[in-house]
Amino acid sequence: MSISPLNLGRISTQLRGNMISRSVGQQQRFLSDVQQELTTGKRLSSPSKDAAAAAVSMQIRRLLERRDAWEANLQSSSTQLGQVDSSLEGLETLLRDALTTSSQNVGSDVTADQRESAAAVIDSIFSQVLSVGNKSLNGVYLFAGDRSTAPPFEDAAGGVRWIGSERLLSNEVDEAATLNFMASGSEIFGATSTRVVGQNDLTPSVAASTRLVDLRGAGATGIRNGIIEISNGVDTAEVDLTNASTLGDVELQLNNAGISGLTFAVDPTSGGIRIDVAPGADVTIRDVGAGRMAADLGIRTLIGPGDGVDVVGPAVSPRITPLTPISQLNDGAGIDTSGFVIRNGTTEATIDLSAATTVEDLLNAINTSGTFVEARINAAGTGIDLVNAVQGIEMRLSEDGGSTLADLGLRSFDTTTRLSNLNNGAGLKLVEGAELRVTDSNGVGFDVEFQGLETVQDLLNAINSAATTAGAGVAATLNANANGIVLTDSAGGAGELAVANLNFSTAVTDLGLNGPVAGGVLSGTDVSPVKSEGIFASLDALRRAMRANDQPGMTRASEELDLHLERVTRVRGTVGARVREFEERSERLKDQNVATKALLSELEDTDYTEAIVRFQTLQTSLQASMQSASTMLNLSLMDFLR
Repeated sequence: MSISPLNLGRISTQLRGNMISRSVGQQQRFLSDVQQELTTGKRLSSPSKDAAAAAVSMQIRRLLERRDAWEANLQSSSTQLGQVDSSLEGLETLLRDALTTSSQNVGSDVTADQRESAAAVIDSIFSQVLSVGNKSLNGVYLFAGDRSTAPPFEDAAGGVRWIGSERLLSNEVDEAATLNFMASGSEIFGATSTRVVGQNDLTPSVAASTRLVDLRGAGATGIRNGIIEISNGVDTAEVDLTNASTLGDVELQLNNAGISGLTFAVDPTSGGIRIDVAPGADVTIRDVGAGRMAADLGIRTLIGPGDGVDVVGPAVSPRITPLTPISQLNDGAGIDTSGFVIRNGTTEATIDLSAATTVEDLLNAINTSGTFVEARINAAGTGIDLVNAVQGIEMRLSEDGGSTLADLGLRSFDTTTRLSNLNNGAGLKLVEGAELRVTDSNGVGFDVEFQGLETVQDLLNAINSAATTAGAGVAATLNANANGIVLTDSAGGAGELAVANLNFSTAVTDLGLNGPVAGGVLSGTDVSPVKSEGIFASLDALRRAMRANDQPGMTRASEELDLHLERVTRVRGTVGARVREFEERSERLKDQNVATKALLSELEDTDYTEAIVRFQTLQTSLQASMQSASTMLNLSLMDFLR
């Protein structure tokens, strides 16, 4: 910095002193600033030093703060998922141990005592698997989803109940990325895989009260409100339906448009909108602008169909919602509301629907029954599904004197049940020749062969056909209430109805016909329970089969466990990939922070070499100014007169 010049013109001594004072003061401030930079190591001690640099510095610091939060999230997520990976490794080991124990005890040379000992080993594995399912880290249960503060598995109804959540916790790891740091306990353990899917399409009928948001529409794309134009061939009107909320609103506003000869109505028969056209009118309907409402309702008619020709729109297919009246289900046929019975493990409840008026009432009656069975509207909005979240038990659904389950498509044992699904998937044992002999009270017998039969109805037909051919007075039907096959003897003989196995089959037991005959009627038991699925269910089935010396049962349970092991291995691979992703993201963040902090340092930190040179220059300049000022201020009048 140069020395400030001192004007030697004719100015007052006071003004000269003020000028010198300002010059020296400015140099001292500059020198003080440099001294502060050298002391603190910071070039930007306040935003006023360099407003532009300070603004950039603040943005960079905010970015670094966000990155610090992302880094912390990545570290905690990686730790959490690392524990999940370790737990899954332990689970894989336990499942392999169970499979090894099973394979060692399948042979015919293994005694009952040895299998009992093996079952005790499976008991221990079962307990250890339950511990893995309820493992936690830092108070967060690994497999509980967003209900992470409580164990996700508990004892219930003689089995293991899933009470976790399928929604997983996640962390923000980037400006545009939020990643899960949990694995789905439901998927890993098969916690909610036991489901009775409603077989019937219960799509409701349409009514004026049907909400537009509940409609799939003629094109299955929903209803998009808009403005439509209607004409009778002479008069035309635009109808704004953007605020319509029900089909009744649509009907009312279209009829209020004042176009003569056209009458709009919600038509339960067609399931859509009907336009009655009077003679002398020819209807056309189109969407205005980019609207799609007429097309969605299925009533868009660009070319009139002719004088007085009515237009009937296609079904707009309402979805089932909790608010749907039960009377509108099944296209308006409704369902029988006499109720049904749920038996799930050690729990049992009669579902009384006599006071139910909406689907929500039906769902609540099931979900609050204490049977651990959850009723849901299916994803398509066309039916009801039942989910059993308890593994290791069997669920049975039977009528309570009516046809509620049949109407809902939820019977667990009906004429459409496949024979291969009976007895928990074991089906019927087939042999060479006939499997079953039935003898009526007159001693007339007939044989039934199962080969080629696929459904319960096929079996009933085969029994009744064989009885007719033999002239036996026996009829086979499906129990209308309790699940099972019923054989009724109408021969009126002195003997008693009897059934027997043939050719070393197990048909009598497989069909549940090993009970007593009462009044000429043999009521079979339910051999089509809804089998619970999942790791706990398969382990339970394995130990039960071992204690019953049931080798086929052990084989089936082992096959299930092998599938569970494959699924766990697959999930573990996904978890490992996610852990690696977290680590790579963390490394990238660290590299980015190095470059960003270097930029911040250039903006904020002192360049000591440059600052020292500047300090020395300022110090020299100040000294020179002080000396010059001292000389100037000491001049007298005589100095100027010389």
